[in-house]
Amino acid sequence: MASRRAAAAALLLVAAVVAAAAVGAGAEGEETTGDAGELDCFCDCMKNQCMTLGAAPNKFDCADACTQGCTQIGKPGQPSDKDFCGF
Repeated sequence: MASRRAAAAALLLVAAVVAAAAVGAGAEGEETTGDAGELDCFCDCMKNQCMTLGAAPNKFDCADACTQGCTQIGKPGQPSDKDFCGF
């Protein structure tokens, strides 16, 4: 039970970090456009934040957390149920 709470807290932290990073990038004027830019928020979250947590997250939990974080800041989330950015 405690490990589920720790994993949930870690995923919530990932969503907060994604939101903070995107706000900071937007303030600096860094915007990515085009088809490749649509996955930047989601894949960045998956590869560099969520899947690197020590709580042993799985790609499904990370995809949910990253999609929530990205959509909260107006960025696209997971493009399809089968796309996990290489995981």
